[in-house]
Amino acid sequence: MRGSGGDGTETDLVGTEADDDFEDAPPTRAERWRAWGPLAVLLVVFGTIGALMFAGMVAFFGGGEHAPDYSRSSCAADDPHKVLVEVPQGATGKAIGDALFNAGVVRSSQAFVDAAGHNEAARGISTGTYRVCPKLSANAAITELLKTSNLSPDSLVEVRPGDYSWETLRALAKKREWDRDDLQRLVDTNQIGLPDWSKGADGKWTVEGMLEPGRYTLTSADTPQSVLTGMVRARVDELAKLGLETKAGALRCAPSRRCTPEEALIVASLAEAEVTKADPDGREVSEAVTSRLGRGDFVGVDASAKYWLSLQAGKRVTVTRREVTDPTDPYATGGHKGLPPTPVSIPSKQMIAAVLSPTSEHYYYWCAGGSGTKFFKESEKTAFEQTCLTP
Repeated sequence: MRGSGGDGTETDLVGTEADDDFEDAPPTRAERWRAWGPLAVLLVVFGTIGALMFAGMVAFFGGGEHAPDYSRSSCAADDPHKVLVEVPQGATGKAIGDALFNAGVVRSSQAFVDAAGHNEAARGISTGTYRVCPKLSANAAITELLKTSNLSPDSLVEVRPGDYSWETLRALAKKREWDRDDLQRLVDTNQIGLPDWSKGADGKWTVEGMLEPGRYTLTSADTPQSVLTGMVRARVDELAKLGLETKAGALRCAPSRRCTPEEALIVASLAEAEVTKADPDGREVSEAVTSRLGRGDFVGVDASAKYWLSLQAGKRVTVTRREVTDPTDPYATGGHKGLPPTPVSIPSKQMIAAVLSPTSEHYYYWCAGGSGTKFFKESEKTAFEQTCLTP
């Protein structure tokens, strides 16, 4: 500091009391910040890095925040409070999760997505409408959707070997409240992908024998056309694998003519209705039927007349010998020669394969009995009559 002398000159106040007070004064807040500032910055930086590392470790080891989920882990088969959940065709995990959440089954869609991501079995969830308990854990919901027993009866239709296709059309109409005439119109105008050869003897399109056996699930997005088209497409694909169109030409369906694909399918339908085993019974029936056709003889089976009379009655019926030999009935193969106009059942792919590879044992007759199907050569007609035709 500087002072003023008596003569007006400035003097230094060195070693004075005032100067001592200045040197002993504590540092100001600004001065303290300047001193500790660099260290504080380092603490903030390292603290942030540490926090990020901790958060990453928590997420990596599963200690992160989970999507809301219920704890209930099971659903009784007879639970009266089950709700309907529809799984549409080609649904993603998110779409299924949303459907479950909207139905009140899971607590959050994300919980289901997370659970499905850790459970490969979830990929096996199929299309359909399911009956599931509400308020289930996501893992329990996956378990319930994997049970075919939880599929709503109205969303499931089964096509079985030996069924009549008209029975399947009737079941579809009833389950989905579709018009039976609309279904038949799709067949008559072939809006369902039937191959060119799939026509009856009268030249009209027929779906008989052209629906692939299996279990089909239905959703609200399905239409009569989409369902029938899917069944026919599956059958056409199987027939292509079996080589039907090519192998049919190796079978004889008339004295001077080979079988068409449709006729080979008719033979397979007869075999399906007549015997229980594709191999060897199906192969043996195929030989016997084509042997008769090659000779221009009557095929003479009950199954064809039974098909036609059941169609007229709207239910399965039994037939008499007179009906099997009725010459006015185009399906009475004991009353006129050749094959019936259309297939008379839905044959399995195993039966079709058997028919396309007939035996070469010279079989001409057969009959089914309590101990199985018995086959006879043409030279064994008397034994056939005594065994199969004697009351």
